[in-house]
Amino acid sequence: MIRFYTPYYYIVFMILVFSFSCTKQNFHSITEYQTKLKEEWSNPETTPLKEDEKGDFKGISFFPIQNKYNLHTQFVPIENGKTIPFPTSAKKIKHYKEYGKVQFKLNGKKHELTIYQSDPPIEGYENSLFLPFMDKTNGVSTYGGGRYLDLEISDIQNGKVWIDFNKAYNPYCAYSKYYNCPIPPANNYLETEIPAGVSYQP
Repeated sequence: MIRFYTPYYYIVFMILVFSFSCTKQNFHSITEYQTKLKEEWSNPETTPLKEDEKGDFKGISFFPIQNKYNLHTQFVPIENGKTIPFPTSAKKIKHYKEYGKVQFKLNGKKHELTIYQSDPPIEGYENSLFLPFMDKTNGVSTYGGGRYLDLEISDIQNGKVWIDFNKAYNPYCAYSKYYNCPIPPANNYLETEIPAGVSYQP
């Protein structure tokens, strides 16, 4: 009897160990990302802030890291995606092309977000993808103008892509009047709260 059950318990044990290892690695990755972002803004040599804004800056703050907001989503490519004019915070227009959609379930609901690519692609960033979104925390505990996630085409593997809201960040416009930031489109509004990633205090 012992010989019969040992392999089963071993498999379960190894699954738990693997799951814990992945969670630990992801936590380290998020912590590293958040530390780097805070250092970028606080370092006078790298901060996007202008001289007249540095004294009012309160720093970058984050929600507690939660693994539930790191999602392995279904990726659906958009063939011949349309180029969409995005209004910006400076009342200008930037153009982004539809690249694909991600579908996932969160907080008991099904959701879908559109991923975009700059049109034309920015030199040196041809493989970069852009995921702007809004949710029910905007204007309450996060920036009212929405938040962003960055992806690479190589992140898409076998029709899946990891979307980690723990790495969501504010556009520069959340802290500075000197930037021209695209506003997330209405189709990328999530009917739920995403208390993950960068929070905001004006």
